[in-house]
Amino acid sequence: MNKYAVWFRRIVWLGVIQDWAIGFPAIFAPNWLLELLHQRPSQDPVWTSFAGLLVVLLSLFYIPGANDPYRYTANAVLATLSRPPGVLFFFFLYPNIYPAFGIIDLVLCLFQIPLLILTMLNKPQASTPDKDVFEYDGSTYNEVKEVGFSGPYGQPLPYHEGLGITKFLQFLNDSARNMFDKRDIRPYYDKLIHANGVCCSGIWRISEDSPYTGYFAKGSEGLVFARLSVAGAGIKRGDRRAFGIAGKVYPTLNPNEKVKPGNFVTVDYLTGIKTKHITDTELTNFPSVGLDIGANLVNRIIFRLMDKRPGFRQLFPISTLALAPGSKVVTPDQFMLRVMEGTVKIDAEDFRDELRLEKYPDHKLVYTINVKNFNEKEWTKLGVIEFNDYSICEGCDKRIHFWIPRDIPVPERDNLARPADPVVIK
Repeated sequence: MNKYAVWFRRIVWLGVIQDWAIGFPAIFAPNWLLELLHQRPSQDPVWTSFAGLLVVLLSLFYIPGANDPYRYTANAVLATLSRPPGVLFFFFLYPNIYPAFGIIDLVLCLFQIPLLILTMLNKPQASTPDKDVFEYDGSTYNEVKEVGFSGPYGQPLPYHEGLGITKFLQFLNDSARNMFDKRDIRPYYDKLIHANGVCCSGIWRISEDSPYTGYFAKGSEGLVFARLSVAGAGIKRGDRRAFGIAGKVYPTLNPNEKVKPGNFVTVDYLTGIKTKHITDTELTNFPSVGLDIGANLVNRIIFRLMDKRPGFRQLFPISTLALAPGSKVVTPDQFMLRVMEGTVKIDAEDFRDELRLEKYPDHKLVYTINVKNFNEKEWTKLGVIEFNDYSICEGCDKRIHFWIPRDIPVPERDNLARPADPVVIK
C-alpha cells in the first residue's frame, strides 16, 4: 500500500484502540472513568455505560477499513465520518459538559479526513473493486501463467504477514467466499493462511492403469499451474512449516485454449512440521491437524461451520475433467503428492529458495501422483506432475486463486470404509 494508506490505517486503528480504552471501562465503571479523565460524574451511569457499549460495538465496523481501505471502502468512510458528529455533539449541542470526548474526535477527524482523501486519490490500479457475483467461464493456461508469473521479486525476498487478530473478520469473509468463487485470477488481495509462495507450471501426466475417471484415468495429460506455499508465520528451515501445493489441471495441451481447470489442494501437516528440506514431506488432500491451538480453532471450529469435513479437500474437480454429461464418475478418496524418488535435496533457509528450479537437474522438479480409498492401506502411483518453470513474484502471492469446493456428501459413500462408488454427472 502507498504511504497515505499506511498512515490512514494507523490513524484509524489508533481511533479504534482509543474507543476500546474508553468504551470498555465506561461499560463497567462509568463514573470511575469520568473521574479519571477529570470530567464531571454522570447523574445516570446506566446510560453512560450503554453509551460505552455503543462505542465499542461501532468500533468493530471500523476494523475492516483499518485493515484494507481499498477493499472495505465503506468501512473506511464510516470510520472517518463517525468523528465529526462527536465534535458537533460535545462542542455545540452539549458544550462544556464532556469536552474531552469532543477534543478526541476533533483530533482524529483532522487527521483521518485528509488521509482518507489522499488514500483514495492514490488508489493502486490493481485494487479494483471485487464482485459480489463471481462470473466465471474458465481461463487459458497462458493468461493464468502470465498473471501468476508477474511482478518478480528481487533480493531479499519479501515476507508477507498472514492471519492476525486484526484480520480475523476478513478471514471469515474470505473463507466463505472461497467455496463459491471459482475464478482463477482475482483482483489484488492478501492471502491470509498461505501468504508466501512459489508458482510453478508444467505437465500433469497419468501413465498407469486406473479405475478412476477424468484426469485420473490412464493416458490423461494436461497442463498444470500450481502454487507451492507455507501456511503460518514460519517459512525458514527450523520453523514448523505447513507446506502445501494447490494446483490447476487444464484438460488440454494447448496453452491458449479456454477451459475450466480442475483444482486440487494438498497439505503435509496443518500445524506444521520441522524438516530439513521442504521436499521431505508427503502432501495429501486429507492432512492431519495436530495439537496446535490456532490450527485446531481454524480447522475444527471455524471451517466446521462452513463445511462437513473441513480438513478434507474434494477430488471430483479432477475426476470430472473432460467428461461429458451423463458419464459415470469414479473418484479416489485420497490423493497424495511426494517428490520422485532420488530427487536431489537443496539446502536453503527460505523454502522459496529451495524450490528454485534451476537448482534441480534439467530445471525440473517432479512429484508423483498417488491415490487410495479410505478402505485401502497402500497408495497407488498413477503418474507424475513435472514442474519445469517457476516464478517467485507478487502475481503469485496476490492474484492467483484456487477454488475449494464444499464437501458434498454422496449417500452411497457415507460409510468411509467402502470403496469409491461411481456417480453420474448431471
